[in-house]
Amino acid sequence: MREFAKYGFAGARVERIVSRADVSPRSLYYHFDSKRGLYDAVRERLSSQHFEDFVRGVTDEPLADRLLANIDVAMTPRWQTWARMLMWEALDGGAGSAPYPEGTVPGDLLAIRAAQERGEIDPELDPHVLTLAFIAITFWPTMFPQSTKRLTEGMPKDELLRARKDLVRALVRRLGEDAGRELPAAVVPGGEEPR
Repeated sequence: MREFAKYGFAGARVERIVSRADVSPRSLYYHFDSKRGLYDAVRERLSSQHFEDFVRGVTDEPLADRLLANIDVAMTPRWQTWARMLMWEALDGGAGSAPYPEGTVPGDLLAIRAAQERGEIDPELDPHVLTLAFIAITFWPTMFPQSTKRLTEGMPKDELLRARKDLVRALVRRLGEDAGRELPAAVVPGGEEPR
């Protein structure tokens, strides 16, 4: 898992994998047929765990609670490994690099739509764009640690975590308070794209 997360599929070396796992190459090939077979098995395992963590729509809890729980899960080593594998797949042009199974709707999108239906946040906001914004707050520091360090001027991780959570709480609260205000067309479903 770590080998693929660190080097991507193309850069991963079977020699390092078997050395770390303390198994013979013959054993690896017996169980997985190839490096691709091992990769696919690792990806499937992580994908199903990720699906359980994020994709299941929990739509009856307050939106802020859902989004804060996502930040906590994103801080786990397992999720950070998964995120790095997804980034490598995206860079390599992998068709399967979406973090959720085809034909499913991300849980955050379901949670945002439910919050809009409950009147918790402005129903005029495009839930897809809002989902992207919250995904960025949640996952940017994991996926781009060097940029995060520069942007936050080296803010300690625990302080950054606290600041991200405070920001999510404030955004959800404000998105609910501003339900009656006029929104730019670019963030309204079906609105015009900026030029």
